[in-house]
Amino acid sequence: MKVKVLDMTCNHCVMKIQKALLIEGVKASVELSSHEVTFKKDEDLDKVKKAITEAGYTVTV
Repeated sequence: MKVKVLDMTCNHCVMKIQKALLIEGVKASVELSSHEVTFKKDEDLDKVKKAITEAGYTVTV
């Protein structure tokens, strides 16, 4: 499953989002070039959205 984070603009953003996802216990791939966060479990969507939002970014599903 993928979500878009259009306001992720640099590697610092990527690291901040990765850290937030790890704190929530979600394994995900964060790609700056495509502005996408990819994760395997559909049931993790709420955790992903929460982590990214709390890190200060906007999630588009």
